[in-house]
Amino acid sequence: MSMSQKTAWIQLVIFSALTLSWVILFAINGTIFYWQEDTFKMTFYWLCAAAFAALVIMNVTAGIIQSLNKEIVDERDKLIFRKASLWATGVSYSVVAALLLVLSITYMNENSDTVPVYFPLFIVIVGGVTLLLTQAITAILLYGRRVDHG
Repeated sequence: MSMSQKTAWIQLVIFSALTLSWVILFAINGTIFYWQEDTFKMTFYWLCAAAFAALVIMNVTAGIIQSLNKEIVDERDKLIFRKASLWATGVSYSVVAALLLVLSITYMNENSDTVPVYFPLFIVIVGGVTLLLTQAITAILLYGRRVDHG
């Protein structure tokens, strides 16, 4: 298993845990409006910070291991990374656009001229998580494909 595959699996674990913790937090809170109570707001931000710290630690560790082992990255690894990045960008942009559309429709129906400052931050965080999850899943799927040279 290449270092790219290992980091994709670790990313998948980190962001799956983050997503699961969000679902649990929102279920306990009863709504996605986490900012309405300070305890839930701080819990949400600490969960995001922990996932970000885990991601940084994973990338630094992978970089150090890769430089020590002088692991060779071949054309297949580069192609998989490129395809995974393209898929992830498209999916995350679609998710962000859908969330912005839902936000706009919701506040237009309520005849509100103001949007809480937490909504754009939430949309950016969800877009980032979607980007990294999609990239990790796509990379794992592409590495799992068999190539027939016959």
